[in-house]
Amino acid sequence: MKHLTFTFLSLFIVLSAQAQEDLSLFEAVQIGLENNFDIQIEELNIDVAQNNNNWGAAGRWPTITFDITQNNNFRDVDNPAGFQQGLTISNDITPGVNVNWTLFNGFSVQIQRSRLQELENLTRGNALVVIENAVQAIINQYYLAQLEQERLDVQKTVFSLSKDRYEYVRLKGELGSAVTFDILQEQNAFLTDSSNLVTQEINYLNTRRTLNLLMGRDVTLEYSLTDSLAVSPTDYALEDLYERMIASNSNLQNQYLNLEIAKLDTRLAKTELYPQLRLNAGAAYTLQRQDISNARFAFPDPDRPEVVRPRTLSYAAGFTLSYLLFDGGRVRQAIENTYTQERISQVQIEQQKITLRNNLMATYDLYNVRKKLLSISEENIRAAQLNLDLSEERFRNGTINSFDYRDIQVNYLNTALTNIQAKYDLIESETELLRLTGGILSEYENVN
Repeated sequence: MKHLTFTFLSLFIVLSAQAQEDLSLFEAVQIGLENNFDIQIEELNIDVAQNNNNWGAAGRWPTITFDITQNNNFRDVDNPAGFQQGLTISNDITPGVNVNWTLFNGFSVQIQRSRLQELENLTRGNALVVIENAVQAIINQYYLAQLEQERLDVQKTVFSLSKDRYEYVRLKGELGSAVTFDILQEQNAFLTDSSNLVTQEINYLNTRRTLNLLMGRDVTLEYSLTDSLAVSPTDYALEDLYERMIASNSNLQNQYLNLEIAKLDTRLAKTELYPQLRLNAGAAYTLQRQDISNARFAFPDPDRPEVVRPRTLSYAAGFTLSYLLFDGGRVRQAIENTYTQERISQVQIEQQKITLRNNLMATYDLYNVRKKLLSISEENIRAAQLNLDLSEERFRNGTINSFDYRDIQVNYLNTALTNIQAKYDLIESETELLRLTGGILSEYENVN
């Protein structure tokens, strides 16, 4: 048993002696904003949306292509009435440039550019939701690590008391003033607290690893968390929270962006009802080689060369005006579908408002309940601490027995753990209120 006690003490001496970097909540959030993997992915999605948002993608500029065509022709003529008889071999190469430019298509270009801008805004809005969720997760995990740290401290206190009491009773047994039953009772309590302490140490290590993961850091890094679970309850007004939520909630703002995109889709579908005007232009230069050495002509010419190299330059430009007369109702059907999608987006906005209000009210009520629970637990922990301090001396004086002292010790443990949990629960509810009302990033970063 002495060896077991020494092992536990050595474990915690080593753990407490390790040099650790201080980490505040603000620093944890800043690290997460820079390194969190989900946030990095959303930043890349924003880059894609920005890259897509340009006039070229909207269709403003012409399409210019460069082509090279090479042909080989073999022409063997057997026509007594013809001017040329026999075999003629032709090889030619024709480079050319073609231009196609839509000059007017029912203002589709401007609408497309506006739509690309709204899609970029929606991508930023979706990224903002991810960032808010990541920050909320980091805040909760930071305080959860503090929760497990304080639980560990309580377990250490109880373990130390159990160890001291066991050593005290064991010494009395060696002196003949304590019976074997009392010694076994204290030994059992000591071993139980030892087991609880080891389990709590694992819980604490796991929460630290998860915090590192959320921050995008190596999970083996260790920090000394500087922000405690100290809380200052705030008196919130529900209607004020609701107004802030309607004005700033990121999910609701994204629904408004979806509605704007649906309206632009309707305008885009209507462009099919307008005439379209296109410019078509091109130029080509043909280099040809004709081998007529095996050809026969009706009027022989001794000076005619066996190989001729004609060249041809051609260019053209023109306009195409087109207007849809009939397509079986396809365009009208598409327009009607976009109107329906607009109505769907409007319904989704109303649904989102009601859902958010329900979540806000539930979180608001839970926050107020947790404030009351924290106040009660603060009174309980003060009473339990005082009772524990008084009972230790009474136990040594023999005023109370080991069973009573153990009950007081367990009561202190449960009360302390309840108090720590009440602090964390209140912080968690307040963090959710901040997220719902769009204010969770205000203290950390102004995300545009």
